[in-house]
Amino acid sequence: MNIEEIRKDMPLHERYSYINTAAACAPPQQVIDAITDYLQKTASLGPYLPAFRKEVYQKIDETRAKASEFIGADASEIAFVKNGTEGINFVANGLTWEEGDEIILADLEFHSNYTPWLKLRDKKKVSLKIIETDKSGVIDVDLIVKEITNRTRLITVSHLPNASGALQKVEEICKVAKKYNVLTLINASQTLGLVPIHVKELGCDFLSACGRKWLRGPEGSGILYIKESLIDSIEPTLIGWGGTTWDFETNDYSYLSIAKRVEAGCPIVPSILGLGTAIDYAKNIGVENIHRRVKTLTKYTVDQLSTIDGVSVYGPQDIKNRLAIVPFNVEGLHPDRITEYLEENNIIIEAGTFMANTLLQQYGINKMARLSPHYFNTEEEIDTVVSLIKSLQQKEGKGQK
Repeated sequence: MNIEEIRKDMPLHERYSYINTAAACAPPQQVIDAITDYLQKTASLGPYLPAFRKEVYQKIDETRAKASEFIGADASEIAFVKNGTEGINFVANGLTWEEGDEIILADLEFHSNYTPWLKLRDKKKVSLKIIETDKSGVIDVDLIVKEITNRTRLITVSHLPNASGALQKVEEICKVAKKYNVLTLINASQTLGLVPIHVKELGCDFLSACGRKWLRGPEGSGILYIKESLIDSIEPTLIGWGGTTWDFETNDYSYLSIAKRVEAGCPIVPSILGLGTAIDYAKNIGVENIHRRVKTLTKYTVDQLSTIDGVSVYGPQDIKNRLAIVPFNVEGLHPDRITEYLEENNIIIEAGTFMANTLLQQYGINKMARLSPHYFNTEEEIDTVVSLIKSLQQKEGKGQK
């Protein structure tokens, strides 16, 4: 992996060190070019010049095929969504629920993989079984097994929670679910483009992910995987042109028997084309190489942060269970002040709650800073972050002991 060449594709790095991919990532220039090329053609040719429109829809089909290959699915099992949240909602609203059905999820789930199930609890009278996690943030699979009954319909889990950085044992969870004939939904928004994913080998039934994070696609892009045998069980939340057929003579309609059934209306062409280019870019580097590189940077980040007096690093203490996301605080320094000071020195990270209520309660905090390095980041950038935090301690009278 040639980091120097990769960084040339990021105009951002002419000014900033960007270490906040868990929020969203700056796309490579190639992704921007794909989007602007399309937009420029719509301006010069008109969006509905027949030959141009044919070319665009062919590229959309090609992107669907790219996305399916990227995660080991069939093209018929892939729907385009605007973000991971939309995909989760399409599953939550699309399945048929009965009062008393059970859904298992962990207490560490992000807002978007928690509130849709709360809505089902309130509207459909389903039962939510919440798995408690410890400070490691790693879900105990045995606790899931203990909660499964003959009314359990679905287990949903975030592959990599956005705040803790605790990589979950999704393969084991899917295996357990399959044993008990329970459906599985994986939120892969923090792992698409970061961790090799093969849905057939994983054994999940649904997988939803945005494209704007580790895949480095544009905002407004994402994919939803629906296992072929379950496609017809999903009633689309939205209906209209694109996902249905309409018989004018009988005045009847029917849903497509492919995952595209959940798409309604004109596709968001710029985002989809950008997504396809982002997939090409990641494949060219190799997701295995990306994963390996980020694992190395993750350990380096934790090790270097530990040299700061008064630092607390949250989430898994066993580095084997952590990937890419490193939340922390420094005694005597407000996390907002840390991010502000780093920004003043042209380094972008983030501070916030990250909607991680459980983690915040476990550690008795109300906010934290977060580093999330990607493959294009360097050890030198991490060193600079640590050095700046130490200088901030001295500047504000919180110097090294």
